[in-house]
Amino acid sequence: MIISRGWGLLGLLLPILVILIGIYFFSNDGNATKPLLAYSLMISGVLNIFSGIIFHQKSDKKHDLFFMPLSIWGIIWIVLGLFIIISA
Repeated sequence: MIISRGWGLLGLLLPILVILIGIYFFSNDGNATKPLLAYSLMISGVLNIFSGIIFHQKSDKKHDLFFMPLSIWGIIWIVLGLFIIISA
């Protein structure tokens, strides 16, 4: 069960979309490598932060995924991407 409010679902959909775009354009055999996954997560994290800030400024509604704001999900995806790069 996914708990989201407003545009909070973008916190999950943006990383999936960016990973699929990365696989389509930069993968030879249709598989995601660790660097591709890490860079995709970091790009989607930046997009989540910016979209969270923009949505917060334009409306008074909350945009949450699992009770965490959209911009926090951006930080989570960036940290996860950095962790994958460091561990690779």
